[in-house]
Amino acid sequence: MSKFNNNPRVSIITPNLNGQVFLEETIKSVLNQSYKNLEYIIVDGGSDDDSHKIIQKYKNKISKVLISNDKSMYEAVHKGFLASSGEILAWINSDDLLFPKAIENSVEIMTKNNYAWINGKYSYMKNKKIYSLPFPYYFPKKYIYNGKCHKCDYGFIPQESVLFTRSLYFKSGFLDINLKYAGDFNLWKKFAKFENLNSVNIKIGIFRKRNNQLSENMDAYLAEVGIKNIPKKINFLRIIYSIINFLFRLKIKK
Repeated sequence: MSKFNNNPRVSIITPNLNGQVFLEETIKSVLNQSYKNLEYIIVDGGSDDDSHKIIQKYKNKISKVLISNDKSMYEAVHKGFLASSGEILAWINSDDLLFPKAIENSVEIMTKNNYAWINGKYSYMKNKKIYSLPFPYYFPKKYIYNGKCHKCDYGFIPQESVLFTRSLYFKSGFLDINLKYAGDFNLWKKFAKFENLNSVNIKIGIFRKRNNQLSENMDAYLAEVGIKNIPKKINFLRIIYSIINFLFRLKIKK
């Protein structure tokens, strides 16, 4: 039985706090999506920079703007999801971007294959240049569920390139709003109790690498993950496993 209605609504949430430097680029990357049944919600944590001017500029095209004092970015995202109406959910932070046609391509794959949860290729921006892997990372369900998909083990799941169904989000028990650094890691563990993460060969989101990001605070991140401070490493198992899966799926398509 299909999880989706025809032309399912997609809700995208952007949490923002004093993100004026990159916020407009993020907003435009969402509003310029080719998929039309799109709900866009911005949750602003009371910014005191020019974020409000940027949001006001696009207010007629943004579905909802929530102004809220939040204890964490994840609480802002969760409030956005509660206020949303989409069958498919995602969030993109106020310094990241979506590729053109990312949502259209994602919805096509999710509905065609009845997927509840997908991730695309890992892409990032550094010094205004965009880099993408030639294949998506593949994440075994047991690794996600057992808490190995973080920066110091198997490798992280790229949040900006993930979409999932509303039913999965609410069934799993939501984001933990008390976390500040590893809320997505915690949410993926919850998802893995119910569904596989389906890796798809498309570009979805772009992670912007810059100084002073929350993700740079490794000690705080590891504390929330629940492991001791160990050095970040490149996990060749993830690379090899992903390449094998990618090539195997290409062979099946032929």
